[in-house]
Amino acid sequence: MVQVAKNRYASQQYHDFIGFQVSKSLLERTFPIVYGVELKDVLTHEGLAIGSYRFAVSRMIPQMTQIALRTHKKDMMKETPNFAKKKFLYRLSRSDYEKEWGKDYTKPDFGTRFWSVILRYMPKIGPFRALAFNNPTPQTEDMYFKSINTTVDQYRIYLQQVRAGTLELANSDFDSGKETTAAEYSLTDETYAKLLDQLAKQKFNLTSPALRDNILKFYSDLSLPLETKKDSVRWQSVLLSLDQLRLVTPLRLSLSRLQTDPDCGSAAHPSQTRSWVCPK
Repeated sequence: MVQVAKNRYASQQYHDFIGFQVSKSLLERTFPIVYGVELKDVLTHEGLAIGSYRFAVSRMIPQMTQIALRTHKKDMMKETPNFAKKKFLYRLSRSDYEKEWGKDYTKPDFGTRFWSVILRYMPKIGPFRALAFNNPTPQTEDMYFKSINTTVDQYRIYLQQVRAGTLELANSDFDSGKETTAAEYSLTDETYAKLLDQLAKQKFNLTSPALRDNILKFYSDLSLPLETKKDSVRWQSVLLSLDQLRLVTPLRLSLSRLQTDPDCGSAAHPSQTRSWVCPK
């Protein structure tokens, strides 16, 4: 919101140009290779889930931003001298970002103005407490600038590694920034337990060697204080599933074939062929 107020955010036209297109067919082909389960097993209503995501990021969130912006714009226009901000603005200038997009942000329509008035005078109590807005402090905005600059610098390093063929992405927890390991983050423990349970229910039919090795590595030290241990019944289920996984001979999914042939889908089920190949 602060960056929109200062004309440093992509216009609605830019969002429309990007389109936020999601390739459903690509997700369906690659999801089993990465997670060992079909996409439909996780997203029961794939079309609705994808459509909701696209609507949220391309329409609803920008509109909510404009509504809140009309209410708090004056407070967000204040500037504070900052070296990180200068570097941030220099990058925008070099890419003609502001020239191309910043001045062209969609003007608020009647609906936006109406809801901004409601938001301004609605008591921020009870269920509406979450609508209360606190303007970012100079320290918070400084953290924002630094995070953007760090992201751009790191992205350039990754691009250089891609060109040199040396790119190796760390298996990091996006919430904590630390390496993904057991007992490092409670949500990670929960997620691995859920995935393991779902794979076991399918008798590990779609489990690749890489996925099997990753799960066994995660649970290599069972003495760690994993979040799942707090539920004794569930922990016993995890141990049983691990014993089953150790006995499984994983199949090797043909990723290159799936990537190059758009007609290859899930018609040839790995549980029948023990190797994922195109049915043609």
